[in-house]
Amino acid sequence: MFQRFLNPTVIYLRRIQQGLDEARIAALEHESAAEHHAALAHMYRDRVRRLQAEMRAVTEGGESTGNLPSVPMDASAAAQVHRIAPRMSKRDEPFGAAGVAG
Repeated sequence: MFQRFLNPTVIYLRRIQQGLDEARIAALEHESAAEHHAALAHMYRDRVRRLQAEMRAVTEGGESTGNLPSVPMDASAAAQVHRIAPRMSKRDEPFGAAGVAG
C-alpha cells in the first residue's frame, strides 16, 4: 500500500500533473489579460481618432505657428474645447461650505 505513495514514478507523475495544471491556469490568465489589453488598445485608438478630430475642429480656419496650432477666438471653437475643472477636496473648501461654523 505504501509503495503507491513512495514510488518515485508516481511522485514524478504527480509533479508533472501539478505543473500541467499550473501551466493551464497561467495560460488562461494570460489569455484573459490579452483580451483586456486588446480592448484597451481599441479604446485608445478610438480616443486618438476622437482627439484628432476635435483638434482639427478647433484649429480649422486658424493659422498654425510651428508644431502648435493657434486656437481661433470665435465662440463655436471655444464651445468644442472641453475643459476639465479641478476637483476641490474638503481641505480646499471654505469653512462655511463644509458646514463647519466659522
